Amino acid sequence: MGIITLFVLIGLSLLLFSSQIILGLTQVSQARAAQQVHALSPTPAQRRALAPTQTPGSSSLFFTPGNAAIPTLQLAAGHYVVYQTPSYISLVSTTDNTILRINTPGYLYNQAVHPILTPGGQLLYSGARGIWLTDLFDQQVTQVAPLDSSVVISSLALSQDGKTIAWSTEPADGTGQVNLYAGPLASPQLISQQSILDCPCFRIFGFPNGSASTLLLTDDRGSNEALQYGLWSLDLSTPSATPQLIMSEDSQRGPLALMPYSNTLLYAPYEGAVPVPTDSSVPADVAALSYANSLSLTTLNGSPLDLSNAQAVLPGQKNLANSAQHWVTTPTFSPDGHTLAYVEFSSDTQDPYDRHSALYTVDLNGSSSQVQVGHPKLVATSTTLLLELGSWLNSHVVTMYGDGALYALDVQSGALTTLAQPGGYLRILGTVGTGLT
Repeated sequence: MGIITLFVLIGLSLLLFSSQIILGLTQVSQARAAQQVHALSPTPAQRRALAPTQTPGSSSLFFTPGNAAIPTLQLAAGHYVVYQTPSYISLVSTTDNTILRINTPGYLYNQAVHPILTPGGQLLYSGARGIWLTDLFDQQVTQVAPLDSSVVISSLALSQDGKTIAWSTEPADGTGQVNLYAGPLASPQLISQQSILDCPCFRIFGFPNGSASTLLLTDDRGSNEALQYGLWSLDLSTPSATPQLIMSEDSQRGPLALMPYSNTLLYAPYEGAVPVPTDSSVPADVAALSYANSLSLTTLNGSPLDLSNAQAVLPGQKNLANSAQHWVTTPTFSPDGHTLAYVEFSSDTQDPYDRHSALYTVDLNGSSSQVQVGHPKLVATSTTLLLELGSWLNSHVVTMYGDGALYALDVQSGALTTLAQPGGYLRILGTVGTGLT
């Protein structure tokens, strides 16, 4: 019995020590596994990058107010959407989404100087050695005006009939004169000159409807960014004429867009700065813009022109915390002038200050000073980090840019299609083709 008892005690001891060894090995293994999991756990920034991604150009990046399925938009063939990048200008076909590069020798990208599509289907753009005019398809390029290497072009405009051009230049080194040029496309002339130290530093905003003898000017306050404050008119028919103030810039007010074939002006009663996203989701020159905090519509009347019958489209949002502020970008009128579309966005209050965008439309009825402004209607929201509107394909289909892709959206039905996914930042310049009404 003593021997049996001794063997039992030895067995129990061995069993106890074995269990301790196994437990210890298990804890070491678990600890090592935990360390590996911790080492592989992403940081908040990494989690954002590793989150399920949505392919650029996917309709899943857009949502309807009722979260209903988004139908696919069928576009008519034979049309082209022209767009620019920091390196080149191209057009994409609505027939088969083919992308064609346009011949633009010397092209220089500038957010403040957008290339212009002429009524005849040519492209007017600024380049390293001046202003150029190129055909979209046969690649023939002609120089409209030479440019001295000591100056840079700061704005460019064309009358609605495509016959009168206007542009401004500023000294490349920040010291010198601000020059304004205007006149027939074949023979423009210097019309104004002043020191860049003597602001307002005028830029060309555009031509009033049906007029090639009056210029609308705005002030960039000496900045080389695409900024514009206040509004002036300049009579080109009088050589000694001076700019006449239309809209004060005291509260950072600025013009935004003219309604097609009308003197109806959309402007911002108040503009402000928005936090710059730190994740490079918005290009630096776009993030540096002043954005409208409110929208108003008015008609330019009289001689000299003045503002009258202003109507609020989007009331101001002053004295709100930044997290509650909503800003407006790329407002655009439909070709028939019956619809105003714009993107409204807000920014996160913490790094990386990402933006959250929604597309709105406003119905406009009547004409001239009798325009009746409807209430803004939400068309769609989007998870794209940067959403901008482009030109219209017809009175109810608008083009859009979102995170490297081009879209077309029917604002009436909500139908959507992807035009192209070139990647990088793109700016839509216009549309060409037949039946764009």
